[in-house]
Amino acid sequence: MTDTPWTSWTGAVIEDWIGYNQHMSEGYYGLVFGFSTDEYLLRIGFDDAYSPSTNGAFYTAETHISFLNELALGTGLLVRTNVVGVDEIRLQLFHELVRGRDDVVAATQESLLLHVGTTVDQVGPMTATVLGAAKQDATAHAGLIAPTQIGKAIHGPSAS
Repeated sequence: MTDTPWTSWTGAVIEDWIGYNQHMSEGYYGLVFGFSTDEYLLRIGFDDAYSPSTNGAFYTAETHISFLNELALGTGLLVRTNVVGVDEIRLQLFHELVRGRDDVVAATQESLLLHVGTTVDQVGPMTATVLGAAKQDATAHAGLIAPTQIGKAIHGPSAS
């Protein structure tokens, strides 16, 4: 484990991800963040054998993406993943999508994942091995994310 954010995904903006505005379309940010979550889960032991052997899985319950900078075709990307919190049934991640050429954060995503039992379809505890690995990362990552970056809400116009 590491006391710095873990690089969970690297790649580049491809042509299929470019929208009418000639930048990466918003749905593809979610795709990249999804890839990053999957890679983090693999890191802590949630692999192909996990669900069949434990009847457990992770479901994403909530996410919040902040779009900060545009991404053009061919831009090199990396995602840094921080574990914000974890308990027996919940895993809270914070991803930063970064432009590789200048280390500028283009977007962030906060995610809340729930561990569920696949045979009973309800929340249940993750294995001790997976929980332990995530707790190690949460401890190592403590304080790396500013409190103002997590727990954001949307503050739009009031309905009239």
